[in-house]
Amino acid sequence: MTDQPPPPPPEQPPPYSQPYGQPPGAVPGPYDPRWGYGPPGVPNGVPLQGPPEETTWAIFAYVGNVLIGFFPALIIYLVKKNTSPLTRFHAAQSMNQQLTMLIHVLVVVAVCVPPAIALKEPGFLALLLVPYLELLIAGWTFIILGAVKAGKGQYYRFPTFFCFRMIR
Repeated sequence: MTDQPPPPPPEQPPPYSQPYGQPPGAVPGPYDPRWGYGPPGVPNGVPLQGPPEETTWAIFAYVGNVLIGFFPALIIYLVKKNTSPLTRFHAAQSMNQQLTMLIHVLVVVAVCVPPAIALKEPGFLALLLVPYLELLIAGWTFIILGAVKAGKGQYYRFPTFFCFRMIR
């Protein structure tokens, strides 16, 4: 057995030029995954959206909030967390938003109800109007915004005040 030099490494196409093996001005040939070129007809090689199934599940995570609460988002999160990053992100954000709104309401209840009972003054309960309006206006706005962004296959993070990142 004779010592032969190892074969040379495969040539890589030069950056920002014609693909290897193509004459100048030629239309690029079939898709070659080694060099990262996308399939013909797709700009920049990769489509922005995931499969329609991913976006549908991500939308259902938000729509479920309107119908039942955070349970649909929890189920979608547990089922899809290892298969789809887009669905996992939106399901987690949907749950975080609902849990954050619940925390806001519970904090105001814990602060307002004891003085209202102790002082027999129901005026303290008027402060419950603030988280109710927050839940009504901001909650619906972010659910709709999240569902629209999920339908487009985009990632969008809600402001931290309305959505603590408890579940990632």
